[in-house]
Amino acid sequence: MKKYRKQILICAGLVTLTNVAAQQQQKNDSTVNRTVVVENQYNPEVMDAFKVNVLPKIEEPAVAKTQIDYASSVHQMNKFPVYHMDVMNREITEDSARRGYVRLAYGNRNNTDLKGAYLWNITDRDVLDVMATFHGYSGNIGVGYDFDFATDDIPVLNHEKEWKHRFFRTGASLKYTHDFDKMSMYVGGDFASQVFSYMPNQPESLLQNEEKTEVPSFGHQLFMSGGGYMGVSSVKDALPVEFGFQTGYKMFNRKHGIYIPGGISEGNVHTQGYISAEIDDRQAVGVALEMDNMFYDKSFSNYSLIKLRPYYSLSTESVSLTAGVNVDFQISNDGGLKLSPDVRFDYTFADNYVFYAHLTGNTRLNDFGTINGFSPFWVQSLLVGLPMQQNTSYTPYDARVGLKAVPLTNFGFGIYAGYRETRNELFSMPYAVGGAVYNGIAQAKARVAYAGLYADYSFRDMLDLGFAGSFYGWSVKKDMEKLLWLKPLYSIGFNARAKVFKDFHATAEYTYEGRKKTLGIKADAVNELNIGAEYLFDDRVNVFIKLNNLLNKNYVTESGFPVQGFNVMAGVSLNF
Repeated sequence: MKKYRKQILICAGLVTLTNVAAQQQQKNDSTVNRTVVVENQYNPEVMDAFKVNVLPKIEEPAVAKTQIDYASSVHQMNKFPVYHMDVMNREITEDSARRGYVRLAYGNRNNTDLKGAYLWNITDRDVLDVMATFHGYSGNIGVGYDFDFATDDIPVLNHEKEWKHRFFRTGASLKYTHDFDKMSMYVGGDFASQVFSYMPNQPESLLQNEEKTEVPSFGHQLFMSGGGYMGVSSVKDALPVEFGFQTGYKMFNRKHGIYIPGGISEGNVHTQGYISAEIDDRQAVGVALEMDNMFYDKSFSNYSLIKLRPYYSLSTESVSLTAGVNVDFQISNDGGLKLSPDVRFDYTFADNYVFYAHLTGNTRLNDFGTINGFSPFWVQSLLVGLPMQQNTSYTPYDARVGLKAVPLTNFGFGIYAGYRETRNELFSMPYAVGGAVYNGIAQAKARVAYAGLYADYSFRDMLDLGFAGSFYGWSVKKDMEKLLWLKPLYSIGFNARAKVFKDFHATAEYTYEGRKKTLGIKADAVNELNIGAEYLFDDRVNVFIKLNNLLNKNYVTESGFPVQGFNVMAGVSLNF
């Protein structure tokens, strides 16, 4: 029977030890681009109606290792779901992959992580993919904010403040696909809800009388999103051209609009597609289109964003070149024409080394879903310097050069450097009003120089080690410097996974991220150590435990809110 399969390419990851990326084996095969095919059966990804990828993929340069080892692990879901779909590959394989996945985990502060998924091959041409998730927590956070006009309202952590926080997300999705001879048709939809409380701005009198307090205003915020979509895509090599097209509608509603009585709802009619054709075995041309039509029930301006990307590609045994341009046009809400390059040059030498130079750009829609991914605690704000409605972010250029290499079996490293400018970049700026703390989203023109290196090593299923380090040099206008208080100055991290004995593995992860001193204030560094263990029974049941934030640090992420202190989660997952 026909099976959907994911082809994975081992590449040197920025943080992870053994990264895999979906990619079809190229006609011009070499040690660098050779791929390995495995069944996509473990921990399936969740679908999201407007993150379905029908556009042609643009892969980062990668180097394949001489030997490939795989190890399965469980990762806690912490964002809204993502599912990717590309041009279908017509392949015949054994119908033996496990199609079901269930995960249950629980911990202190009522940390909960539930997930279930099933891929049902109804016939050899019909597939139904269903998914449901629930995760979050409810417990005390051992740190709060102090605000002082002397510090230009940059909040400072007060470790004597304790408050009760809850945050839960629920999601469900469904996708049906029918495979015709030369193309596939699909239809699907998803739903998600997010309930949480804001941080209280506690007066000293409350702190003296109570150990913890509830938010006095909007303590039960509710976000809801949902939508449906349909599309078609060609079967690879079945037609002279490859194409994909998708359209659908999605809504995002927030119960409490803070400064907008009765909340606010956003609607998005989203359309995207592409068409590409080969000139010969090495050359191809194509064009990609994406359009968002945004509608609001009150207060905000409706607008439309149209994105067009024509491109030319050339691929030889040693050279990969993509030359394109992003032509984006927006109507209303700071609209106009925005152009940016899309040029990527990759050169492979000595089989296992890739030098690359990329000059790219983009226009990013700052709809409610995008902002919620940046910070779930965002609000529309009327304060000076914080816009009521966010404008579209525009990156006219992002120049990047780097080297990726695998000089030894199962050892890879990479170095890179770049410089980027973004207009209407997003920044977090929490503020207190009405007895609660909200995260206002500020925007400003920002430039950043960045550089980094990473390395990873794996030895069969015995030991995986990884290291990554990055440096960032942010700059904004002088009167906007306070916006940089949560942007990283540098970061280092490592992770490890070791086999203790058969089917039992131990894991460790450490991250340190330093912040820049802004107006005499430096935000607490990200300083987190996580360790865990997992045991696999009968190649199907995985029992695991993870100790998160072992150092019990209460730092603030770019979401604008502090994280939990030390927490433990234990659970079990099943593939069937």
